[in-house]
Amino acid sequence: MIATSQLNAIKTLLPSQLSGYLTTHGWIEDGDLGEIATIWHRKENEYQSFEILQPLTIDLKDYCQRVYDLIEVISEFEQRAFFDVVNDLNNFSADVIKIKVIHDDVEGGSIPLNDGVLLFEKAKELLISVVRSTYNKRKHFSGGNLSEDITEFIDSMRLGQTEHGSYVVNLIAPISHQEKDQQELSQVTVSRLVSETLTHSLSAIDESIKEYIRTERNSSFDRAVEKGVSANLCDALIGISGKTRSRDVKITISMSRVEGKLNGTRVEHQFPSNLMPYLQIASDYYKEKYVLLDQVVSGLVTKLSHEDEENVGTVTIVAKVNGLDKSVSIELPNGEYWESHTAHKKSQIVECSGDLQVTSRSAKLVNVKGFRVIVNNDLFDDG
Repeated sequence: MIATSQLNAIKTLLPSQLSGYLTTHGWIEDGDLGEIATIWHRKENEYQSFEILQPLTIDLKDYCQRVYDLIEVISEFEQRAFFDVVNDLNNFSADVIKIKVIHDDVEGGSIPLNDGVLLFEKAKELLISVVRSTYNKRKHFSGGNLSEDITEFIDSMRLGQTEHGSYVVNLIAPISHQEKDQQELSQVTVSRLVSETLTHSLSAIDESIKEYIRTERNSSFDRAVEKGVSANLCDALIGISGKTRSRDVKITISMSRVEGKLNGTRVEHQFPSNLMPYLQIASDYYKEKYVLLDQVVSGLVTKLSHEDEENVGTVTIVAKVNGLDKSVSIELPNGEYWESHTAHKKSQIVECSGDLQVTSRSAKLVNVKGFRVIVNNDLFDDG
């Protein structure tokens, strides 16, 4: 007898899902019972005893019983739980993004309320960041309404059941080839493009973090942008780990066989909690909020600021920072400030070194040392 929970799980399964699953999992159709059912066996000789009768129409009075029997055979052959097989059948025409958080406080299958709400919010933000990067690679997506294409795709996504144990959220992206002509069928669907961007971006940020740990250079994160990494993706991963950033994050992308697999692509990605500070560094860098240590800056003075009876003044110069012109403010003692004042009048370049605090609009040099004015003759010095 079919349990109520099993009946509810299988009654929406369609014959096309059943036959598609059997075909892609190595079963061979080798007979039929008219227009009622087809007969399937394994292609391996040692498994010929496994036989499946697949119903061809939902109009059969015993349709649910036949589907139940089919799943029981698959479950026995694959040595998997009944509902695991049902989930795969339900999601046969979809890519599934499984987001798992791992920590002692979620082992019982529950999660603190505030972190649970945050998890679902950040899971959606992760998805939105990846969809946006699929269409346009950028370091940071700030504000603005989502395009119609992105909104349409997000609206097509479904939220699957959470899973017991370490807390798991399932995001389901349907693969649809409906109403496409033969030429369009050769093209990759948006769902698969998004899945591809996600797995490439997660691999890229993982490699960038490893390079940053080795070199301590913010530029380690530059190449990852081309793979779809953004500040938004980093922030989403950090948020998924919880308010205290204490949970490990594991993301698995299960590709629908309707579209075919991505050869050589990692489908499982892990971000231990001890990597969250590095994701924060990457996010700040992409938002142009970072520090460059021991930098030499030089340029023409564009602004001077000094209060009476103060021992210091502030000089602003235009200098190259990561290849871009930025206004860099430098606080100097009075002697060097007045040298800068003279240099400004004579259109001479000033130079000094220190730690450069960068933001999206400006920069500030701190721990300043080695100030000098570069006169014309210095421009031609050796070295």
